[in-house]
Amino acid sequence: METLPRPRPPLVLPPFAPIPELDMVAYERMAREVHLLLGIDLSRYRPAQVWRRVNGFAAARGMLDADELVIRVREDVALRQAFLDMLTINVSEFFRNPEAWDALAEQHLRPVFRSQASVRIWSAGCSLGFEPFSIAMLAREIAPFAGVEILATDVDETSLSKARKATFTEAQMAGVSPTRQRRFFRRIDGKWQVRPEILAPVTFRRQDLVTDPCEGPFDLVVCRNVVIYFTEQAKTDLYGRFHDCLRPGGVLFLGATEVIPNARSFGLLPAGSTFYKRP
Repeated sequence: METLPRPRPPLVLPPFAPIPELDMVAYERMAREVHLLLGIDLSRYRPAQVWRRVNGFAAARGMLDADELVIRVREDVALRQAFLDMLTINVSEFFRNPEAWDALAEQHLRPVFRSQASVRIWSAGCSLGFEPFSIAMLAREIAPFAGVEILATDVDETSLSKARKATFTEAQMAGVSPTRQRRFFRRIDGKWQVRPEILAPVTFRRQDLVTDPCEGPFDLVVCRNVVIYFTEQAKTDLYGRFHDCLRPGGVLFLGATEVIPNARSFGLLPAGSTFYKRP
């Protein structure tokens, strides 16, 4: 009697499987698929960094490599969304690096509100809305009757959908002082909802930071902890774009570890730690 072969057990990777070395042929194949499936152009991102993240994401879900991940993503809608969320790096918080926000308020926002009746601000890469709502709170504290327009953009429509709801968990409120919680939020069903006067000046819109046109001019551009993921060429293009989007005298606010080498070559002048000004 013929014995049927036993089915092969599913591949189970060890919990700390090493990430394979960067293979540019495989990377470019994966990048083409990502562009087709998700509409994200990875050519502006650092390949080694993306490769580590993608393969780590695949290994955590028991997949052998990026090729297998792409096959699964084509068929599994939930996995596709999780993959998109991972690629768009939706990590933020209210008033991240508080000392930098204090400097923004005192050295840059307060003077501009003293000199003009209305202010236009761009939050580029706004994620779940922490950044634009932090800006709106500062503006309300500094100049409660001034005209404020805040454009908040991100490439991830899922994040924008959550941001528009303007509702946050207790854990997400860690950076908001009790005074600001009472003044700018209301408690609903165990969560914190942004009050209408903070939500009103913010407009959320999908935008690819590196390809879509700028809607300036702006008095302030806030793009924190975003450009660190881009290639050097993409950074160069973005710094030039930020300059063009700023009004003369306008300020660019970057993340705590982000520095623009040779800022003057982009028409920008250092204006304190993490700040640059268009003269």
